[in-house]
Amino acid sequence: MDENNFIEQIIDWEKFDASSQISRRINGVTKEHIELEVKLWEKQLALLEPLNYNKVMQEIDIWDISVPSTHALTQENIAATYARLVAYKVRISKLWADAKAWREVSETAIKYLEELSQGAFTGTAVEKKANATHIVQPFVHLKVQTSRLENYLDKIHSAITFCAQQLDLLLKERQSRAKLNFRLGMEGEQILTDTSQEELVEENGEVWKPVRKNYKR
Repeated sequence: MDENNFIEQIIDWEKFDASSQISRRINGVTKEHIELEVKLWEKQLALLEPLNYNKVMQEIDIWDISVPSTHALTQENIAATYARLVAYKVRISKLWADAKAWREVSETAIKYLEELSQGAFTGTAVEKKANATHIVQPFVHLKVQTSRLENYLDKIHSAITFCAQQLDLLLKERQSRAKLNFRLGMEGEQILTDTSQEELVEENGEVWKPVRKNYKR
């Protein structure tokens, strides 16, 4: 079987062909088949976006996942913080999706190869199981690494979401205070306007006193 052509057939669905090698597959599983399948799964992983756990951590370590203090909560700071958190969230989602793809391919390879490999070995069920487990060992370690990365990205994603929520609460509190100050200012201005009028006004020879309004808060 041509490995490159087989992978190309998988990528291009119009070229997919599952019957060309059926005559070889129906004769049973051999160790050569297992070796070929391992190489094919390696090629499947090669199609994914490369990831490096340490480099991802180094990239995220320099991020500024913080919220401005109440005194520094200006419109410019709010806009800049929101833009920064959104950019982080998009980047985390991309890395998280890539890590999930690596884990899912690794898990599928482990399950498939482990079950397939048992048919290529002789001996007791325990011996077949042990040999099959040994075949998938590299994929098991890869799954562990991708699971670690997924867990790390999950925690960072939660932290970014929490910061965004705190920023939203601070913004709402600021808006509530602004509305309250505006209302109190308008009421105070009206009171000052009323009290500045003369208490006694002569109009057409008559003397009258304006009625004071009572303001309730």
